[in-house]
Amino acid sequence: MNDEISVLELSEILEKKPDTVLIDVREQDEFDEANLSGKLIPMSEFQSRWQEIPQDVPVYLYCRSGRRSRVALEFLKKQGYTNGFNVGGGILAWFNEVNPDGR
Repeated sequence: MNDEISVLELSEILEKKPDTVLIDVREQDEFDEANLSGKLIPMSEFQSRWQEIPQDVPVYLYCRSGRRSRVALEFLKKQGYTNGFNVGGGILAWFNEVNPDGR
């Protein structure tokens, strides 16, 4: 199963289902600067807060470039998650490909 999606695919998912579960694994200061909404669970707190993430719906994890969210997704898989996806390229790709004007 391919567990990585592009920001363009995520954009289409969000248009169809605005209540999609997004998890931002960046730190608070990064989230405050720019975010795609969703829930902030920073990597520094991830191993103690992962239980806050629902297992019964698709979950999309993102960070700045897709590296930290990939690590977070691998951790979730070890906890039994089967419906998680990494947003390739992260928020940088989002602002380059989906929303270049930053709004």
